[in-house]
Amino acid sequence: MVIHLGKERSQDQAMPQSKSKAIYKYARISPKKVMPVLNAVRGRRVFDAVNFLTFDKTKAAKMLLKTLNSALANARQAGVEEKGLIVQKAAADPAPTFKRGRPNSRSNYSKILKRNAHLTIVLADTVVPAETKEGN
Repeated sequence: MVIHLGKERSQDQAMPQSKSKAIYKYARISPKKVMPVLNAVRGRRVFDAVNFLTFDKTKAAKMLLKTLNSALANARQAGVEEKGLIVQKAAADPAPTFKRGRPNSRSNYSKILKRNAHLTIVLADTVVPAETKEGN
């Protein structure tokens, strides 16, 4: 058994991963439009994700690249090695919606909902704890 911060932990349990995160709040894009790009980036290594987003021409990719670079800078500040980082979590949560409208025929009013998103990216270290060899 390994004692860590007063808690008992066995050798086969994973050590806590170092994580860094960045949130782009009130992004002026619908969460539905960001989801395909998020799904393509989730689980990739950071440098592969940066490369993918750099050459993607969508508005969502530009916003996610900005958020990913911020999360990478946060990881550098924390002293985490960049080579082992992956995009562990990439999410687009709904933000408050702007409600607009326009006049319609016969004295009606049509709603126009301008949806916003909170973009979250969490980077995690992929370091796997070394397994102990028994009896060789």
